[in-house]
Amino acid sequence: MIAVSTPLRAEAPPLQPAMSAADIGALSASWVPAEGWETLRSDWEELAAAAAEPNAFLAPAFALAARGIAPAAGLGALLVCRDGQPVGLVAGRFGLAGAVFALWTHHYAPYGMPLVRPGEAEAVVGALLSFLANEGVAALEAPLVPDGPFATALGALAATHPTFVLDSHRRAVLTEAPPPLSKEQRRLARRLGERGALRFASTATGHDLAGAVGAFLALEAEGWKGRRGTALAMTPATRAFFEAAVTDLATRGAARIDMLLLDGRPIAAGLVLSAGSRAWYLKTAYDEAFARFSPGLLLSHAIGAAAIAAKGVRLVDSCAIPDHPMIDRIWPGRMALTTRFIAVDAGAAGWRWRAALAWRRGLIGAKALAKRLLRR
Repeated sequence: MIAVSTPLRAEAPPLQPAMSAADIGALSASWVPAEGWETLRSDWEELAAAAAEPNAFLAPAFALAARGIAPAAGLGALLVCRDGQPVGLVAGRFGLAGAVFALWTHHYAPYGMPLVRPGEAEAVVGALLSFLANEGVAALEAPLVPDGPFATALGALAATHPTFVLDSHRRAVLTEAPPPLSKEQRRLARRLGERGALRFASTATGHDLAGAVGAFLALEAEGWKGRRGTALAMTPATRAFFEAAVTDLATRGAARIDMLLLDGRPIAAGLVLSAGSRAWYLKTAYDEAFARFSPGLLLSHAIGAAAIAAKGVRLVDSCAIPDHPMIDRIWPGRMALTTRFIAVDAGAAGWRWRAALAWRRGLIGAKALAKRLLRR
């Protein structure tokens, strides 16, 4: 049995036994505040490795580091066990005075999948719903969930609970080697190569990790994100998060920084995370002095080819926005992602769920307006 810290909120009452593909047994659920996550680390590592639908952003190394870039209030994880064995870990945050519980995503984790053992998705969703009902929560927000067992369990819940789809879109992925570069893209690569010795380098094949981390941070800070003040190196918290998460994961073979080097100097760099059969191309940066040669596109193509060729990887997620003007041109696959807003109570929609939904939709609208104004 995993030892957990004293919950900030009440532990959910024991749950009734439930059938799963794994077995029959007693389910229990405990809320572990974010500041107590270290107590889960060894069992968390095992659960992350066994998850039916892997999520690199919920690897302990990444999640523990990411706590430093997000407000701690309301953040924690529901640990679901069957006969003492962890079968699910659902990280999330309480919001709107406890009326909403949202699965944990953030600026550096665009993926909402919890960690769930094979065959246990329905049981984990049921345990989560019972816990939220006991806490008086009105709505469960499940952002950026791809098709699969967990999405199917959410869909079954949505069939009997008021549900609103806040967003549904498709983003670029690879399930096989990317198509060859176009004639124009090959021309740009040749032109770039005329300026010096151009080569691909990766921490996965021995390139210095600390040097690659520093190169990525510098490239990003020197570009448009630096000018806007959103580059990772701009604040001590985001820099510390990036350095800690990437270094820890890379030593476990779960992160790599790939680069284009021109005469040994990094001119483009990208971060790839991996877990199980999936990889995530999370971030990229390039030297804008070479923008006319599209170094970001050339690196993204090379990263895609290297990531999908890695042993055991069957899908590489671009983590990109829908209709991305660059990655959509060179990565032809698409993956559907859905964000649902589900009432905790079954039957007719209650006023608290309707009010929470109105607040959430208003927040989405405000963010969209802010983005449009920033682009002017």
